[in-house]
Amino acid sequence: MSQFHHEITNRITETRDDLARAQEVGDEYLVGVRLGELESLARVAAEHGVAVDGVEESLAAHGLATPVMGVPLVVDRHEAELAQRRRAATACSE
Repeated sequence: MSQFHHEITNRITETRDDLARAQEVGDEYLVGVRLGELESLARVAAEHGVAVDGVEESLAAHGLATPVMGVPLVVDRHEAELAQRRRAATACSE
């Protein structure tokens, strides 16, 4: 594993952990910040051909696409927010 692969994997893991903590405490602003950071790290990893386990699932859980090498990531924040609210409402009703 290259130094870059090691570092980007560590940064993504830390960001996913921070995202989970923000969700646990209900800090929506911090959730948005961490999602933006995760998207950026995923894009950098994809641009360098590095696949990191768990990124796709973490982004998909918030209605976001995983960046693909050579394809710009366009995120409709409104749609992602609506999807997150639907998931939260479903979880509360269970």
